[in-house]
Amino acid sequence: MILRAFLVLLIVATVSPVALCQEKEWDPGEAILRARMLVDAGKLRQGLALFLQIREKAPHFRPFEVQREICRLYERLGDIPKALKEYETLINDYPWARERIQILMRMAAMAEVALHDLDKAWSYLEEIPEDKVPHTDMAPYLFNKGYLLEKMGKPQDALRLYERLIKEYPDTVGAFWAKERVEELSREKPGAQENGE
Repeated sequence: MILRAFLVLLIVATVSPVALCQEKEWDPGEAILRARMLVDAGKLRQGLALFLQIREKAPHFRPFEVQREICRLYERLGDIPKALKEYETLINDYPWARERIQILMRMAAMAEVALHDLDKAWSYLEEIPEDKVPHTDMAPYLFNKGYLLEKMGKPQDALRLYERLIKEYPDTVGAFWAKERVEELSREKPGAQENGE
């Protein structure tokens, strides 16, 4: 009897949460809850596998939410190329998404920092219509564009954005950092970056 109970416990413990979804009548709402529990428990890969299964089996069940979770999980797992591909799908499929601007800014940061792909980072920032940037996000937006221009070897363009940021949003963290960048660029020999010196 004890051996039988141990075997049942062993079998239950080794069945994956994804397999459980396949055995029972499949409920996408329950699957989302289970996927979130896995993620909260630190089992990111299992949670991702379940979200991918939800997207495949129930493509019309909370598609934006499921896609966003897939993006975030690839990002958390450090698979930036896949994260960016999934984020691109998200912003293309849901151009009305309220957090579209923040997503594009996040994508630009990932492309710049993780992939060192300045052109890709710039293309993401260029997708953001400036008149749609919320007031609260304008300072980071301007700073990120300026900093990226600076890294791309365009210090004069960067300076214009930094100066605009300092003038229009003086009491922001972005303005503080912009002042630092202006001072740094002013100390450098004029034209040194542009001439390749």
